[in-house]
Amino acid sequence: MSPPLDHPMIAIDTNIAARYLLADIPDHHRRVTDLFAKASSGKVELFVPAAVFAELSYILTRLTGIPRQQAAQGLLQLSITPGLVIEHADAIANALVYWRDNGGVSFVDCFLLALSEARGITQIYSFDKKMNRYPGVERIEP
Repeated sequence: MSPPLDHPMIAIDTNIAARYLLADIPDHHRRVTDLFAKASSGKVELFVPAAVFAELSYILTRLTGIPRQQAAQGLLQLSITPGLVIEHADAIANALVYWRDNGGVSFVDCFLLALSEARGITQIYSFDKKMNRYPGVERIEP
């Protein structure tokens, strides 16, 4: 059993991370930067669900037109921000690197493959032939 935290853990929504990465609303960006500074100094831990990364990958690339490589780099930086507790952190990082370096495969598919690999799953049912590209997980059809 883990010792109790001397500070709260609070989940963040996608829009918090989006305002931080995009800096498109100055007041929101400043407030989120302050929040992340509190997290970095240990005053609060911020829980970031894996779904936030999935939503952000879509927002950054599809809605704002940021190139995949640039979006992935921003998300990788976010994933190592002190004070942030990332759900499935290793699989998120592996998925972001794979997504950054390999076109044509969505971040969500990369995450599914990376999470499968992390759990020791070596096969995945899919009709999507792009899933064949990921090393260590074999795509099979039902």
